[in-house]
Amino acid sequence: MAEVTAEQQLLADAILRHRQYPLATALRRVLLAAGEYVPDEDAELLYDYAASVFIDTALDGFHLVSRDEVPLLGIGPLELFAEPGNPALLTRCTVWYGAAAQSEWKRRVGEQP
Repeated sequence: MAEVTAEQQLLADAILRHRQYPLATALRRVLLAAGEYVPDEDAELLYDYAASVFIDTALDGFHLVSRDEVPLLGIGPLELFAEPGNPALLTRCTVWYGAAAQSEWKRRVGEQP
């Protein structure tokens, strides 16, 4: 497996941990949690980057995340589960990176354009 890039890890964290927010906000929250601050004068760059990211979703909930038509990662589908003795519902999923994400996408949806 190829090494996971910082960009891929940042996107995966943003999508999985802050999926209720728009991508730019989720990215900003992940950066802040890592101790990185995005100054207001650089916020436009972050929003431009987020706008360049495309997230496509298969019928089964698998997400393919790409930028400039290059697959970055695949996430999915989220599963809900509970642990014995823990009333909280938890989530889990598998993440594929790079070419493996593209292969998984093709396996799930075929070669559709």
